[in-house]
Amino acid sequence: MRISVWVPYDERRLRRTLQFILRPQLRRIRVMGGVLIVLGLAGLALGPSPAVPSGVVVLGLLFVFAVGPLTVARSVRLQSNVIRDGFHMMLDDEWATVSYPLAESRFRWAGLERVIETPEVWYAMFGKMQAFTIPKGPMTAEQRAEFTAFVGGLRPA
Repeated sequence: MRISVWVPYDERRLRRTLQFILRPQLRRIRVMGGVLIVLGLAGLALGPSPAVPSGVVVLGLLFVFAVGPLTVARSVRLQSNVIRDGFHMMLDDEWATVSYPLAESRFRWAGLERVIETPEVWYAMFGKMQAFTIPKGPMTAEQRAEFTAFVGGLRPA
């Protein structure tokens, strides 16, 4: 396999990738928020003073609804400006390489844990928090088929 494509910067794809990577951690935070809401509501129903239980409910609501979007937005803002120029992606039988104008990353397929396919991208997972996003849009139909066949033959680490 030898696939070489230019991938333009796409902030929506970056946001979706960050949401995908952060999903397990954010799920725990949302569950904690739900627990806080229930405890706060119970405190409001049973307690004489509504101040503390109201604060607990507000904190729970923040955990459930605000932490995820705020975390993703902050992560997007903290990304280097280097990525905003787009990148060249080279996939061969041994390596996945991403080259930005000022930086380069390489991932050896031998370290791959799994590949998760969505309608728009493949997420090559090289650990629980290290995802290499392979967008389908810039690839031709033949390249997508070639990559799908290649991934089917891989043995995860």
